[in-house]
Amino acid sequence: MEQNGDAVAYNLKKLREGRNLSLNQLSKLTGVSKSMLLQIENCKSSPTIATIWKIANGLKVSFTSLLKQPVAEAVVKPFKGAEPLVEEDGHYRIFLLVPFEPDRAFETYYVEIDPETLYHGEPHEGNVYEYLYVKSGTIQVSVNGEIHQVKENEFLQFYANCPHYYENIGDEMASAILQISYLP
Repeated sequence: MEQNGDAVAYNLKKLREGRNLSLNQLSKLTGVSKSMLLQIENCKSSPTIATIWKIANGLKVSFTSLLKQPVAEAVVKPFKGAEPLVEEDGHYRIFLLVPFEPDRAFETYYVEIDPETLYHGEPHEGNVYEYLYVKSGTIQVSVNGEIHQVKENEFLQFYANCPHYYENIGDEMASAILQISYLP
């Protein structure tokens, strides 16, 4: 729980200070003693699940908002830093780069498509756009029956609430960055 304790300490202090609350005021809102809150903020105590729930309820925030790891100001990561999600017998691979979060209404993936591979994307619900930035190769994209060939160093933007597919029409693996944007 050490890692979660660090995250709770960071998130609790950020929330408290962001709302200009003293430890006394926070204690009254949450029913958690001032000394316990101070110990949590200073990473001298790992809060129990019940304590985290009291704090979350008192601040009217989600439980997980207190557990999420803080985002570093600057981080260099490889495109293929995590296990890929695979389709088409492993010939279509996506690697999550930037996950969706409610305060950031998009997600970003690194995509690899082997030659002669066709992947059918599901229509999205709501006001969703996809942006495909081709890094290498040529990817043919059908959007609602209209064909687009997107070559290296080009990108395609489309409203993704309709049938669409991606196909590598080249002889070598194609790669791209895929960003999905969820607009209100």
